[in-house]
Amino acid sequence: MKGSGFYLNILVEKFKEVLLAVTPITLIVLVLNFTIIPLESHLVLRFLLGAIFIILVLSIFLFGVDIGVTPIGTLMGNTIVKRNKVWIIGISGVILGFFISIAEPDLHILAGQVSAVTSGVISKLSIVVVVSIGIAVMLCVGLLRIVYNKSLQRC
Repeated sequence: MKGSGFYLNILVEKFKEVLLAVTPITLIVLVLNFTIIPLESHLVLRFLLGAIFIILVLSIFLFGVDIGVTPIGTLMGNTIVKRNKVWIIGISGVILGFFISIAEPDLHILAGQVSAVTSGVISKLSIVVVVSIGIAVMLCVGLLRIVYNKSLQRC
């Protein structure tokens, strides 16, 4: 079992990562507010409060991912590779790629918009399924490329 200092270091590391990711856009919005597009003070305060909450909550979320989900993924990946059967890696890539992409909310929103624009000629379900199959196949190809050590560049 790891000590609390270990977990605190991970949390601080995640906080720094998120801070470095959120701070630039926050600064850009503040500079634009004070130069080109002034906003009402309550909107700026809401924006700053939202940025602070994003930094705090995203840090905690990524901390949880690092201590909970990442070890499970690493363990599963190591187990699949130790079997030394390429077809298992390929099938795992197809299954993971399909289910991860079919669960993506943004894909469903986009598919709904496309379905609305085409007046239902192209259904939402067909777009989601076709895109998910494409992602699954490409993930499988990517994993097999890694297994066989094939470069993306043609020589």
